[in-house]
Amino acid sequence: MSHQSVLNAVIITCAFGMFTNPVFSQNQPLTLEQCVKMAQDKNSQIAASRYQVKIAESNVTTQRSALLPSISASLYSGQTRVGPSEYLDRVPTGLDANGNVTYDIKKAVSDEVHFNSNNMSFRLSQQLFDFGQTYNNIKQSTANKDATEMALESTVQSTIYNVHNAYYSLLKAQQLVEVYEESVKQYEEQLKRTESMYEIGSVAQADVYRSQSTLGREKISLLGQKAAVEEARTNLNIILGNRADTPLEVVDMVDIGQARAYNLEEVLNRSLAANPDIQRYKSEMIAATHGRKSAKYAFLPTLSASASYGRRNDQLERVYTGFDKDWTISFGISLDYNLFSGFRDAASVDRQTYNYRISAENLDYTERDIKRKVINALNNLEAYRQIANINQSNLLSSKEDLRLAQERYRVGAGTLLDVLTAQANLTSAKSTLVRAKYDMKIYEAQLASLTGELK
Repeated sequence: MSHQSVLNAVIITCAFGMFTNPVFSQNQPLTLEQCVKMAQDKNSQIAASRYQVKIAESNVTTQRSALLPSISASLYSGQTRVGPSEYLDRVPTGLDANGNVTYDIKKAVSDEVHFNSNNMSFRLSQQLFDFGQTYNNIKQSTANKDATEMALESTVQSTIYNVHNAYYSLLKAQQLVEVYEESVKQYEEQLKRTESMYEIGSVAQADVYRSQSTLGREKISLLGQKAAVEEARTNLNIILGNRADTPLEVVDMVDIGQARAYNLEEVLNRSLAANPDIQRYKSEMIAATHGRKSAKYAFLPTLSASASYGRRNDQLERVYTGFDKDWTISFGISLDYNLFSGFRDAASVDRQTYNYRISAENLDYTERDIKRKVINALNNLEAYRQIANINQSNLLSSKEDLRLAQERYRVGAGTLLDVLTAQANLTSAKSTLVRAKYDMKIYEAQLASLTGELK
């Protein structure tokens, strides 16, 4: 195969891989949907929550294993050596007159000896009854698994909301930069006009100084806003699972639209029903209830059955052959009762009781906090909606006010202060409109997150 053919094959393979395995290019602006997908795939908190679910699932398997028998096997082969030794021993020396054996203490000497030990054994054990301790352990671990799944859902929802918040915050910061850049440009033009008027003697030099200082302050505001853009970009990068300095551009919203109408009671009821943290704490309360029962049952005995089969011989081959000899079988039933455990069982009951109370307090706080968030989000959303509507007319008025102030100043009928004040009002109206535009989307995203609609 020629080099050109190989090159063509590589190009085709790479092109096919690009279409079948799409990735998000950091060189292309990302949409909100792409950012959400990226966060769900790469966000560290979501990944950690998924691992917690896996751990909880393994805990359920661990607790269920108590219902099954346990089987163990042991294979051993070794040798024991005892070195030469000297010791005092009672040695029989004869019989006395009554025919009893007489002894004398003499030094005894033993040579080095060694012997082999080989054995094989199997053991089967099964717990028969523990007054419901295993049953409650399984129920507790299952409820804990449900709680971790709800915690994962909560993490996913909060992460998606954080993506929306960071995405809109970045767009807001970028548009505010445009507002300040336009303002700086207008102040620069005003400075040029003021200098020209000063050169022909129609205004005082103080007007030039005032124009210069006002332009300097606006440039400082522009630099601060550019820093805010970079901060918003790094915040979004971290939520997406990227490095903070990863190049990142986002697609602006074409049409923000009007905020939809909400009903407080409807939103509140949906939020309470859909919030995963509420379900999480309820599952934790169930887990603590079963955990407390299990801890109480630890004061009662457990009934178990066991059976074992073993073989032992000093010759290795006789352990694994001739199964009709050298064997031992045992079986039996045992009743185990822990009479005293150093107050460990009582402490376990207390611990589960406090776990229940903690979950109950968390549930109560979460329900109250959801209502607070819903009310605040609705109030802020309505406030920004009204601000946006009012500021539309303010923006038109500010533009006309600036035009008239500039014209009056040009003909000597107005002051520079009037022009600068009108320019500041126009910049404020533009920035207020930008903030209201994106803050409405942020609070809409918060409400969607609270009601479970933000998937």
